[in-house]
Amino acid sequence: MKKEEILKMNKKEIEELYKSMINSMINHLNCLDCFNCEDCFHCADCFNCSSCFHCSICLDCSNCSDCLDCLDCSNCSHCSHCLHCSFCAGLKNGKKHEYKICNIQFTKEEYFKKLEEIQKFRY
Repeated sequence: MKKEEILKMNKKEIEELYKSMINSMINHLNCLDCFNCEDCFHCADCFNCSSCFHCSICLDCSNCSDCLDCLDCSNCSHCSHCLHCSFCAGLKNGKKHEYKICNIQFTKEEYFKKLEEIQKFRY
């Protein structure tokens, strides 16, 4: 919205605009240019995401961290350019993948065991 349009608004229109802006920022902290996201932290240019951390340019994602340019992904970490993926880590250009780490397929049980091993090395 341009400054000129805002200056022409009446008080009620400005209040409604302000309410819609506040409602679009529910519970996301230190995010930049995100819209309609909830419970996110340190994200940028995301839309309609929830419970994400440090993601950029993502759309309709949930419970993801450190992802870039992903669409409709959930429970992913360090992924980029993925579509409709879930439970992936380090995946690039994935489409409808599940339980992959660095583009290597795992069973559900193997995936969580491998993630646990990786977590031990991080700390």
